[in-house]
Amino acid sequence: MRARLALLALVLLAAPALSGCGFTPLYAVADTGGEGVLRRAKLASIAAGDAVEPVLARAFEARTALDDAQAEYELRVAAREKAERLAVQIDASVTRYNYLLEADYTLTRYADGKTVRGRAKSVASFNIVASQYSTLFAEKAAREKAARALVEDIERSILMRLAQEAEAEKAARAAAAATR
Repeated sequence: MRARLALLALVLLAAPALSGCGFTPLYAVADTGGEGVLRRAKLASIAAGDAVEPVLARAFEARTALDDAQAEYELRVAAREKAERLAVQIDASVTRYNYLLEADYTLTRYADGKTVRGRAKSVASFNIVASQYSTLFAEKAAREKAARALVEDIERSILMRLAQEAEAEKAARAAAAATR
């Protein structure tokens, strides 16, 4: 019983100290009002193959700015897709593919023209079965899953880069203020 009370007291005393250490989670919502970074970006273009371009457009549509007037950034994406044989039988028939989706992106801030560039990739697998319809449906589902994962990866990458830049700017301002 005393051990539990001691542990509870320790947790209660440590909580205020932890909150004052300056730690903020990567997905904190204080600066963005709860919206993701892509919600402030206008998707300017997607350069991709005919099969994947509309799928990527739908995946970005769910996350990017709905109103061009609200956009603070412009996003350009160039994507490539590839299917790799994953499971090959003795008779050389393929029973499973990895669907790879890779993209280079450029995010440009309207206010000052500052850019963030990067590359993201995603992988989704699908099986080849006897039914051609099932195989086509599985391939389509893999393409959509890979597109959603790619958009999430792009958003995460941009978020991390912007957070690093904000921290660097904050440190530079603090250093400049300390030298005054």
